[in-house]
Amino acid sequence: MTLKDIRDMLLEVTPNSFHQEAWQQTDEYIVWAEDSEADAVHTDNQKQVQILDVTVDVFTKNEYPEIIDKLQRKFNEKKIPWQLLSIQYEEDTKYTHYEYLIQAEWVM
Repeated sequence: MTLKDIRDMLLEVTPNSFHQEAWQQTDEYIVWAEDSEADAVHTDNQKQVQILDVTVDVFTKNEYPEIIDKLQRKFNEKKIPWQLLSIQYEEDTKYTHYEYLIQAEWVM
């Protein structure tokens, strides 16, 4: 799955999906960003494929949020391995923040 595929998939979950940052959101929303290189494929001393770690952050004020169910179903439907890294309540914004780790492919 490429970064564009991830973007498109997240937009299917909610149109409130943003790359790297979102400002002044009042509803549930997703922010995703590339973090680091997880792996790579090299041939003839050149990098051919780069695998990137991508963090998907969901922010919601709802208890038992449907957006989480929808996102996790979408990961499974698209056969994307995923890991829920943390769930945090942010006192200053009153949002619950779910943090996921997935991977994307970058072909050179």
